Amino acid sequence: MKQQKYKCLHKLIWICSIALLLLSFIPNLFPHYWFTDIFSNFKLQYVIASVFCLVIVLFLFRRKILASLLLMLSIGFNTFYIFPYYFNAEDESIKVEDRLKMVSINLLSSNTEVDLVQAYISKENPDLIVLMEFTPQWKRLLHKTISAYHFNHLEPRNDNFGIAILSKKPIEAKTDYFQLNQKPSIVSQLNFNNKPLTIIATHPVPPLGEHAFELRNKQMDYLIKNRSKFSDHLMVVGDFNNSSFSTYFQKLTENDLKDSRLGFGLLPTWPANISFLQTTLDHILVSENIQVLDRTVGENIGSDHLPISVEIGF
Repeated sequence: MKQQKYKCLHKLIWICSIALLLLSFIPNLFPHYWFTDIFSNFKLQYVIASVFCLVIVLFLFRRKILASLLLMLSIGFNTFYIFPYYFNAEDESIKVEDRLKMVSINLLSSNTEVDLVQAYISKENPDLIVLMEFTPQWKRLLHKTISAYHFNHLEPRNDNFGIAILSKKPIEAKTDYFQLNQKPSIVSQLNFNNKPLTIIATHPVPPLGEHAFELRNKQMDYLIKNRSKFSDHLMVVGDFNNSSFSTYFQKLTENDLKDSRLGFGLLPTWPANISFLQTTLDHILVSENIQVLDRTVGENIGSDHLPISVEIGF
């Protein structure tokens, strides 16, 4: 009986080891297919699973070398993408004259936990707020919060693509569809520390199917190709429906945009209620000339996404 159990475990670990290696590499080898791109989102989970399997191999397998090599290859490859988020902090010796705090919240259109949302905003007390899945109902529920932010631009919708920006500082904002579809983004401009700052709030469609995958990627590509239209100081904020590990996300950071997570950890946000599957769908990108002073993820506010907060200076 023990011998049979050992054989079953042996086969299971081999299957898992090969599967983890394939799941790790396939999204990078075939990035242009919507289905394989989904698997790029879970590199942290692949590392954890690979380490678990490697421990079993080292303690129970008689022939360890090949299985260990496969698992260590998976661990090393995925860690390569995770490592910079923990060891790439800003130079804290740089003095900052002024600070700007922003939060980004995917409300979830069906969420009714308005007290949790308001409590988070009150605790963070940000200068700017970006809201996604902003519906007419959420506009009513957050009336007091909206009133407290005298400068705002609201695009409530009955689907999951309403969006809003609220600001304590004077802003000029407009709705922009990026010549792609009928899903609104907001492009806003404010003066911060006597310099123009452009803030783009955007929420691409989830890539569930080839057409949606192409629309999401075109929205990302639009920002890259039209970078010169915006201020030298730029922030891009929202639920990108795209993790930090996706090839299409990494294209956004090839020039002068950087992930505000760098140096603060992965800080995953989705799904809010399933911690072992969480990945990084909610983002705040900043141009290289902006210093990220702090970056956090908030508590569960009833949405399927956790809210995020960033404090910047330049």
